[in-house]
Amino acid sequence: MQYELFSDADFQQETPFTGRTVCLLGSVPKALQQRIVALGADIRQVPSRNVHYVVLGKNPSAGSLESLQQLAYNGFNPKVLSERDIEDILQGHYGSYLVPEQITKSLHLTLQHYLNNQLRYEGSMNPLYTKELYLAPDVPAELYQMLGNRGVYANAYIDDTTDAIVISDASLQRLREGQTDDSLHYIEQQYNQSRAQAFRFTMTSEGELLTWLKK
Repeated sequence: MQYELFSDADFQQETPFTGRTVCLLGSVPKALQQRIVALGADIRQVPSRNVHYVVLGKNPSAGSLESLQQLAYNGFNPKVLSERDIEDILQGHYGSYLVPEQITKSLHLTLQHYLNNQLRYEGSMNPLYTKELYLAPDVPAELYQMLGNRGVYANAYIDDTTDAIVISDASLQRLREGQTDDSLHYIEQQYNQSRAQAFRFTMTSEGELLTWLKK
């Protein structure tokens, strides 16, 4: 497809790409790259948390797609565009393609977050000793006393000192079903509002924790 180059005067109005960073994945026609730049974009070749848009060209590398998935895992979701989407933008159809200039995290917790960060109890007498735990509001209240007896600090809130998160068995089941609930939304909110660039909370469930505490 041929992409006609316009003069600078044609792009004096703000476009979806004005002041935005665009990452090109795969093979993107040179003429199309020039049009994107002419619309005010700053071009990058590697996905990062500072990218507003990702243009999917032909045959993107597996590594670049994995990087894009990792960004989403950590709450960074650049808008993904196809060449057809770029055509729409070039024709002045901006509405559905606009994104804020300020990039913010928007984490959506999944079962993968739990599995990737699941607390391992085996191989340690007390893996939670001196740790700061957040207990979700729907876990048994008796856990506070039981944890205190093991030298573990338990709180009803998440802050910069939180090391691990305890969710209810019901919340874990919702993650298995691809759903969330108020307790999980709170975790998402606290992470999104923090300065953290990667989701690294250790996670466990009330059932797993109770099994360990009662040993």
